[in-house]
Amino acid sequence: MKMRVVWGGLCLAFLVLLGACSKSSEADKLPPMEIEGVKVDTPRLMAEFVNAPPQLQKPVNDAVTRVRYKQYLQAMMALDEVLKSPGLSDKQKELIAQVIGQLKELLSKVPPQPNR
Repeated sequence: MKMRVVWGGLCLAFLVLLGACSKSSEADKLPPMEIEGVKVDTPRLMAEFVNAPPQLQKPVNDAVTRVRYKQYLQAMMALDEVLKSPGLSDKQKELIAQVIGQLKELLSKVPPQPNR
């Protein structure tokens, strides 16, 4: 549990730093995570939501955490819920849909992990 808190703190620090010193166009340059040969744009997704309201930011961060724990189906479901939220920009909607598509591709290559 302590490692999870430390990792979460590091992610938060990275996002704050990213939000403080970059423009949204810089987020477009972030390289995707490669998982099982599939490029998943979770770094861009997190960067796009760094200044979003907490009710949008938290479920996105939770979905990215699920991706890290190989819980791809749960991550897709969480992102699908965010996609239904009011107040998203077109860019945010497009990026969420793109990541969901990448996770679908990933799921076709690896079996889903059980909930933990």
